[in-house]
Amino acid sequence: MSINPQPVIILVEPQMGENIGMCARAMLNCGLRQLRLVRPRDGWPNPAAVATAADADSVLEAVEVFGTLEDAIADCHHVVATSARDRSLGVPVVASGEASARVATWSAGGSRVAVIFGPEASGLDNTVIARAGMLMRFETNPEFSSLNLSQCVLLFGWEWKGAAARLGGKESDCAESPAPASRGDFDQFLDRLEGALEERGFFLTRDLKPTTVKILRSLFSRTSASEKEVKLLHGVLTALLRERP
Repeated sequence: MSINPQPVIILVEPQMGENIGMCARAMLNCGLRQLRLVRPRDGWPNPAAVATAADADSVLEAVEVFGTLEDAIADCHHVVATSARDRSLGVPVVASGEASARVATWSAGGSRVAVIFGPEASGLDNTVIARAGMLMRFETNPEFSSLNLSQCVLLFGWEWKGAAARLGGKESDCAESPAPASRGDFDQFLDRLEGALEERGFFLTRDLKPTTVKILRSLFSRTSASEKEVKLLHGVLTALLRERP
């Protein structure tokens, strides 16, 4: 049985179909059904995923595939990334229990939430982390924190399932006011801001630009600006760029 509303699970550049299948199985164990893939290495559909999904066919049949992470999260209002390593972007790190509870609350309030998991060999890089408003950390043995992809998905799914059950399906009690803008809407502003900064010579060198852009995106990604507030930011940028008579 699935629990609705529920978050979207996103696997970024998964390398093996077998791991995708095991993730689908872990998801369905916990009532999760929405799976998105970003640039799966071996393409999609993948017969190897069916073999390890153990009849979680409903998840595999509904998989959505995207060419970029930006497209995969465009309709999402909150983005949560997962990583076992410390990062330098200042993204808040939250233990998995609390993070899963926040995800359940956001979802119950009507927001679409993306929970992102990285490639098996390397995990998520800072470019992806910069898109997240929160970094979820699993409380494993600090001397041996390595988890495989499906284990991460299962741990999150189990925590989320418990948190969603404790909410008791009371969507009206969790409604966000105002609802945050989608990441697609926010990205339009950030793309416009980056273009304006480039035009005005803000980036001193081409080598430093990517790092600066990641920091800027991470800074804005940690906000929960509403659609009205994003429109206000567009207006502010328009006023600043307007040529004086």
